[in-house]
Formats: sequence, C-alpha cells, structure tokens
Amino acid sequence: MDADKPTYIEDASLSHHTQDSISISSERSGVQPNAPLKRQLKSRHIIMISVGGVIGQGLFLSSGGALAAAGPAGLLIAYSIVGFIVFWVTFALGEMAAYMPISGSFTIYCRRFVDNSFGAMVGYNYVATWCLITAAEFVAIPLVLDYWTTAVPSWAWSLICLVIVFSINLYGIRGFGEVEYVLSLIKILAVIVYIIVGIFISAGVIGGQKYGFTYWNDPGAFTPNKAHILNAIVLASLTMQGTEIVGVTAAEADNPAKNIPKAIRNVFWRIVVFYLGSVFIAGMILPYDDPNLLTQGAKSVSISPFTLVFKKGGLDALAHVINGVILCTILSCANSGLYVSSRTLHALALEGLTHKRLAYVNNRGVPIYALCASAAVSLVSFLTTFIPGNALFLCLSTISGVAGFITWGSISLARYRMRKAFIVQGRSLSDLPYVAPGFPYFDIFSIFACGVLALLGGWSSFSPPDPIGLVGNYAGLVIAFFGFVITKWWTKSKVVRLCDIDLDTGRTQHVAQEIEEEKETWWRKILSYIF
Repeated sequence: MDADKPTYIEDASLSHHTQDSISISSERSGVQPNAPLKRQLKSRHIIMISVGGVIGQGLFLSSGGALAAAGPAGLLIAYSIVGFIVFWVTFALGEMAAYMPISGSFTIYCRRFVDNSFGAMVGYNYVATWCLITAAEFVAIPLVLDYWTTAVPSWAWSLICLVIVFSINLYGIRGFGEVEYVLSLIKILAVIVYIIVGIFISAGVIGGQKYGFTYWNDPGAFTPNKAHILNAIVLASLTMQGTEIVGVTAAEADNPAKNIPKAIRNVFWRIVVFYLGSVFIAGMILPYDDPNLLTQGAKSVSISPFTLVFKKGGLDALAHVINGVILCTILSCANSGLYVSSRTLHALALEGLTHKRLAYVNNRGVPIYALCASAAVSLVSFLTTFIPGNALFLCLSTISGVAGFITWGSISLARYRMRKAFIVQGRSLSDLPYVAPGFPYFDIFSIFACGVLALLGGWSSFSPPDPIGLVGNYAGLVIAFFGFVITKWWTKSKVVRLCDIDLDTGRTQHVAQEIEEEKETWWRKILSYIF
C-alpha cells in the first residue's frame, strides 16, 4: 500500500462504535452512562471545523505579541517550526482516529498504547488546556468590544458571551456543528481577504506606500534579543492549537473512517496559506516596534495585526468589519473549547478517572455535567476585574501554548507505540482505514521537538525576571509532571507491553476493500483540494 495515499475502507458497523467503546469503558470503571454520544457531525462539518474551527484569537490577536517579541523573520521561523510539528501530529492522529473513533480520542489512545497514568495526565492536561483557552477567549472579548464602547464592564461582556456559547453546546452536537460551520466560513473568508489586500498594500497598490521588506531592514528582521523567538514559538503553538480537534470529533462523526482522513489530507496547505501567509503579510507591513502591538499595552482592536494592516492601507473603515470578524472568531474558539473540554472530561469519567456523574449524557447527546464543569473553570476570565486584561490574557495564552506541546508530543508517542504494536503482533497496515506517512522518524522528531520547546519556551523570562512569563511557561509543566508522578504512585500502573496493547476495542469493523471516491462536480473537487 502506498503510505502517502489515504485509503478509505468500507465500514459495516460504524454506528455502534461509540456504544461499544462506552460499554467496555463502563465495565472497567463501573460507570454506567444513560446514553451514548450521537454521531451527527457530517463530512462538511468536520472538514470546515478542521479548516476554520482552529483559527482563533491566537492568529488575530496573539500573533501581534509574537511579532513584537521576535520580529518579522523570527515570527515566520516560529510559525514554520510549529507548523511543521503540527503537520505530522495531525496526520498521526488522523490515522488513530480513523482506526479507533472512540470517545476521548488520544487521551484514551495514550492510556491504551502507553500507560494508564500517562493517559490520565494527558487527559487532564487537555481538559485544563481548553478550559484555559476558553477563559482566554472570554478575556479577549472585552478587549475587542472596547473598540466600540467602554461603558460595559469587562466581566459583563465575558458573562454574556459565556451564556451564548454555553447555550450553543447545550443544544447538542448538531447545533454545535452548524454554528461552527458558519463561523468557520466567516473566518476563512476574512483571512483570504486579509492576505489578498495585504499583498496589494505591501506592493503600494493600496495606500500609496510600498513596504516590501522595508521593516526587515529597519528596525530589523529580528528583535535585539533573539531568544524571544522561543516566546513567539509558544504563542504560535497557541495559534495552531485545535488542529487535533478533528480527532475528538471522531466519536460523533457519522463516518469517521472516511471523513477524518478527508478532513486532514490537505492540512499542509491550510498551515501554509492561513498561518504562514497571514504572519508573513503582517511582518512585511508592520514593524515589530509598532506601539499598537499587544505587548505594548494597547487596549483596543488596534492590537490586532489584521486591523493595523488595513489601517496602513488607509482602509480605516474596515476596522469595524475586522472587529466583527474577530468577535466571531473568539466566539467560535470559545465554542470549540467548551465542546472539546466537556467531551474529554466525559471520556475521563467513563474510564473512572473522575466523578462518575460527569459521564452522564442527556437525550440530546450532551454530557451536561461535564459541560457545566468546563464552563465553570472558564469563569477564571472574570479575574479581569482584579488583573489588567492584557496581563491575564498573555498569561492564559502562554499556559495554553505550552500545554499544547504536551498534547502534541503525547499524540506522536501514542501513534509510535500503536504502530510498534502492529509490528510485534503481526498486524497488517491494511487493517488501517488511513495510513499516515512518516513512521517512525517524524513521530520521534515530534516527541523530541515538543519536549525541547516546552522546556525552553520560557527561557527569556529568566533574564530579566518576568513573573507572568515564568508562570505562563512553566506552571503547566510543573503541574503535569507532578500530576503524572502522583497518579503513577497511586495506581502503580506500568507501561503497557507492545504484545499486550489492545488494538481491537472500539476499532472500525470493515472489509478490506477500497471505497471508490464519490463522484463530485469539478468545483467541489477544487474546493475539497484547497480546503
């Protein structure tokens, strides 16, 4: 089989996988959920979520802080490094999710393929990551809305948006999918327009001033402290977090063996166009010492590089439009954050790793108690009443960014162990609905790179001492480490031997024959290739 070409396998009993995996988990943990999650996410939902659902405030807002920290060249390097890691991690997760589309996704893969304690740590780290990302979104909302009015307290805006996002998730997976579909489409169109307009502004066609690489010479391509590239890498990791959501959606996808690979097959172009393209444009038109960038203490929508680029082109009137787009982006990312954290918490409950009530699923297919718990954690955003919004926003963003490296490294380790188990147990790769390229070299690279970057991300925070930077970069690592050690000591779990790894529970049941690609119109094929 060609390892570079995804192969789609017919699935005869896919609709029962979630129920099967839940019942088996229940036998282990003693937890008896009343209902399974529902498979109501269609192909168009999953594809759009994988493309636009992960475009959050990290790209629209935090990229400004990354530019100020590292300079235009440093910014591009940071995003390229993280993009390269994410590219291979996404393919690895796609392989596992298509093979085992179970609730909990890679947190369960880590338990099954590596070690019970390790999987528990990864699961709680992921829940905490997305709860903090959601909180960061709610912190960012007042910063954006202050552009229109400062009459409303920050906490009030956060509360209003929390109620909106909670209501969307409460409606059920179908409501979540439809809302994300629309919001993702808005974000995709906004980024495309931004890149096109940015090219014309840089060339002097719009605005009358030609920029080119002017700011790469003065004030320079890098900031004086090149170690700040590490800070930019952490912020870039926050920007690209969420690419793994496609694995979480597998438990609620109607045909994951086919739709999951379809959603990830063009991830390379998404990274290049949406992420690298956007930051490259920002680095050409904005100097890293622009006083309006996030780390300089700006307090309005002008902190967004997107808005600053339009202003450079004399398109000030579009500031209101881009402000609205940023608001949609934040709501979308917060919506995804509540979805992911609640589903992961639900999966941990099924495994007996947290209170059994969190495994409860209502008749809409919503893990209601897990959803409420996730929403409660995001209330940390109301600390903006006591802490300046920018400081809290940067701290939450950094913690989430570092936690992302733990997640990505864990996914690569789980896939490495799964493939090794395939070899030891004499399994054929034809059993996999989708075979991702790069094993084992890129798995090893991703594990090593994520470990190094997680440790060195806060290097520049030591000198001069930066308390917010130190807390943001290392608090999550310390908690994750001691959490793993304590869980390991408490459960006395051991690394699962390759010959004992369970490769059957929750897997897709299929016959080994390729599915013919559905006949599509030429324009649908073009859109499918691009997105």
